[in-house]
Amino acid sequence: MWLSLLIRDLVLASWETDEASLARALPPGVRAATVDGKHLVSLVALRAEAARLGRLPVPRFSLLEAATYVEHEGRAVFFLAGRVTLPASPAVLFGLPYRPARLRVRAGHADAPGVGVSLRYRRAAGGARAPLDFSDAGLVEAGSLRRFRVRSGDIPWEGAALVEPPRHDLLLALGLRLAGAPSVVYAERFEFEVEIPRKVRSSSSRAAR
Repeated sequence: MWLSLLIRDLVLASWETDEASLARALPPGVRAATVDGKHLVSLVALRAEAARLGRLPVPRFSLLEAATYVEHEGRAVFFLAGRVTLPASPAVLFGLPYRPARLRVRAGHADAPGVGVSLRYRRAAGGARAPLDFSDAGLVEAGSLRRFRVRSGDIPWEGAALVEPPRHDLLLALGLRLAGAPSVVYAERFEFEVEIPRKVRSSSSRAAR
């Protein structure tokens, strides 16, 4: 089954991190991968303006995730932690390890005060390249490792720049060491589809981060 989404105000802030702290945040059998020779971790914030699960409409919601690149049966984006607004909290029934949170995502800012995340930014002229490619396979851990696919066209990335120091406590709570200032990219509007995750293999159960 596929979830179809119309996305608005996607912002992606990416920091360089080290392999050792990233490896501790990943489940057994999943290996940290590099982007242009660097280990990166990203905060991803967006709001779903419209969504459908198959033929069923889904209420609007906002989403915040921590993500990184990994190797597991090929290259994939691993989602380390996720927070959603209440309308999307039933996603746990489909194998998505999300916790409800108070989020506000709009052009120029993404705030999740309960988990210590704040990104304030301005759009910059010209196109940009995102370090994470969301057309790659996705992986999450929810009692077991689960894989899903994403179908989308080219995301219309733009450059962006922070206008105040970011808050990134969600990443620090995962034990990640961050180096330097993040790179930031933004996409105003696009559509894509996400497959409901399917189990890959058994793994030791972990509480949702």
